[in-house]
Amino acid sequence: MYVDTSVVVKLYVPEPDSKACEATVAGANLVSSRLLYCEFQSALLSKVARGIIANGQMAEVWREFERDLAARAIYLVPLDDVVVHDASALLRELHPLVPLRALDALHLATYLSVEAGSLFTKDARMIQAAARLGVPLSQHRRSQ
Repeated sequence: MYVDTSVVVKLYVPEPDSKACEATVAGANLVSSRLLYCEFQSALLSKVARGIIANGQMAEVWREFERDLAARAIYLVPLDDVVVHDASALLRELHPLVPLRALDALHLATYLSVEAGSLFTKDARMIQAAARLGVPLSQHRRSQ
């Protein structure tokens, strides 16, 4: 299952729908773009800046994330020129119907470059773009 940053944040930092996200990914092999490494750091720093989590909690979450990467609990697909080119083409293809952001286009292009099963995102633009592209989306499973 391909996961983007909008989901991964919920797997590491408690949010209202974190349990449902955890249930959805339970038992799945998780794949994402190498871009996740930077985006996840940015999301954590944003939560610290907004007072949602403390610096110590951010450091603990980051260590857990790094351990999971080392254990390949989440496999990060390298970014290369082909993915960047394909992302640019997706921006053109979806414009003006889906106002896709560059980083989301990179996630979609990465997803399309690998065999990862379904795409799991909580981002409305990504969901809209995936639907237009015929990308299978993961549906929330109820948490137990």
